[in-house]
Amino acid sequence: MDFNQLLESVNQNISEAVFRSDSNGLIYVNNAFVKMFGFNSEDEVKNIPIVSMYKDPRDRDRLLNRLSADNSYENEEVVFLRKDRSEFTGLVSTTMHEDDKGNYYWDGAIRDVTKEREFLDRIRTREQLLESINKNINEAIYRSESEKGIIYVNDEFVKMFGYETAQEIMDMDPMVLYKDPDERSAVGLEILEKGSIENKEVEFRRKDGSTFWGYLNSIKIEGADGKVYFDGAVRNITREKEAERALMRYAEMQRILINLSTKYIDLPLAEVEQAINDSLRELGEFVGADRSYVFDFNNEKGVCSNTYEWCAEGISPEIHNNQNLPLEIMPELVNAHLKGNPMIVDDVKKVKKKDFRELLEEQHIKSLMTMPMIHNKECVGFVGFDWVNVHHKANEKEVLLLELFSEMLVNIRIRSHNERELHKLFSKTIEQNQRLKDFSYITSHNFRSSVANLVGLLTIIEDDPTNKEYFEMLKATALKLNLAIDAINDLLNFEKDISMLEKEEINLLEVVNDVILLNRKSATEKEIEFNVDIPKNLTLRILPAYLQSILHNLITNAMKYGVTKDKRLIEISAKKEAKEVLLTVADQGRGIDLKRFKDKMFRLGSRFHPDEESGHGMGLYMTKQQIEAINGRIEVESEINQGTKFKVYFNG
Repeated sequence: MDFNQLLESVNQNISEAVFRSDSNGLIYVNNAFVKMFGFNSEDEVKNIPIVSMYKDPRDRDRLLNRLSADNSYENEEVVFLRKDRSEFTGLVSTTMHEDDKGNYYWDGAIRDVTKEREFLDRIRTREQLLESINKNINEAIYRSESEKGIIYVNDEFVKMFGYETAQEIMDMDPMVLYKDPDERSAVGLEILEKGSIENKEVEFRRKDGSTFWGYLNSIKIEGADGKVYFDGAVRNITREKEAERALMRYAEMQRILINLSTKYIDLPLAEVEQAINDSLRELGEFVGADRSYVFDFNNEKGVCSNTYEWCAEGISPEIHNNQNLPLEIMPELVNAHLKGNPMIVDDVKKVKKKDFRELLEEQHIKSLMTMPMIHNKECVGFVGFDWVNVHHKANEKEVLLLELFSEMLVNIRIRSHNERELHKLFSKTIEQNQRLKDFSYITSHNFRSSVANLVGLLTIIEDDPTNKEYFEMLKATALKLNLAIDAINDLLNFEKDISMLEKEEINLLEVVNDVILLNRKSATEKEIEFNVDIPKNLTLRILPAYLQSILHNLITNAMKYGVTKDKRLIEISAKKEAKEVLLTVADQGRGIDLKRFKDKMFRLGSRFHPDEESGHGMGLYMTKQQIEAINGRIEVESEINQGTKFKVYFNG
């Protein structure tokens, strides 16, 4: 074997800059050295003072001192200057020798690690997880020939591939070193066709069966003996590949977060539910979870319920099994979330609470991670991931991702609540404005007619002050005006905050009898008969004033418009229906034309019998408002000349 030729081939093919120098300067450099320092030829380099190649000349003195003390040094990091004075960082290793004449010379190699340093800096800045990538990556050098296979490897080759000795490698089939033997054949054909390959990514196999990625550089040469050799080098780039994947994963995570944050900014409320489901799918797929979900707390009832869920393909949904779960069965989760901390369980067998552990195992969960949703320092629920097929230990990035998503969900809930409240306020404002217009019209109409009557009567009385009939008319008009003022006061008093009033347990039959008794005089004059069918023990938890007002309006309304000369019966009944109490007030009077007045039945100022006793158009309006204020509802059935029936549904 021509070892000089081998050495020269190695020096010319490796990426490191090889040199020899003495006290007078450089006496030998390889092609990589010329290229690395940006010169045109070996002779040009030799004529340059060595110290001019150092950015800091003190580095040169420091390295010489090391050689004087230790005779060698390895992988010293130095910033060099190229011919064009641009900088690069190199790792230099040098050994000092002494010849027979007592002269000293230095053999060394420099590896340009500038790009590696830049790449490491990017990883360190963006990932904050990966440490520096193998600062001193040495290359595995080899020579092979077609018939014998590998005939030489250096120590780094032995170490990189996990063998004990170089001879062990040389005695084996080179295909064993490749994860895919077919790739070895393809690489060989490519070198034969092109003469060389450069930085080809190959997945290699170590002795223990593990694999790693490497950059393969190789060249075909013809030796002095006429044989064809393949000289090459392998540089382990496994960490770079891992870092590249990590960067891609980090970039994907950033994309997801940006997508999440922008998606919900101006999203209409009607689209929020679908957006949350889409986000759960995207997050679940990113972290490799089998389920992702949202739970809401009901702190008053001490339960939590699954409100949103995404499942990977082949994973059964559990949302229907996770409704109204008692918080007391999951103290570890609740205690962690009340403190604002996540709950991370890599193996559910470690869960201490038996009921909670069994619940998780029934759903085939192996690992889970949950993050609280905090609003105004209160935990309102949580988001989480389940792993069903494998055990999983959540990493820092997954925790951060889930935390940011939980914060976004809280913000969405706040925005949704605020928008709903704003919509309610807007609707209420429109309604109030309309009511104000109606109120203004009614007040003006009622007062104007009464005041006009008063003025007219006063004028007549001035002409004939002795006529008592005029005074009676004046008294009636004043009374009518007073009643109008009372009605308006009732309406205004109704508008006060219902939260200031307290509900009481009221016997419905007693209140109905009280209202009938208060109107007994008028009922007797009109010969009205009441038929009351209400269980004696039927009660309502209600605002007493509201119930009194509702019954008064419905019964007096029936007395005014629900009786005729032939039909004078008013029927009042009540019964319990499921979770409601149904109150019915029915008459057999003139009825209401619902085709004409159905949409105006409960409007402020509406009147349906202008030829009957005068009214102010406020009674049914106030009745409906009071019923709805206590979460009830009112319905009406009526036919002309057949009568009217009002149905009121109270919460039982």
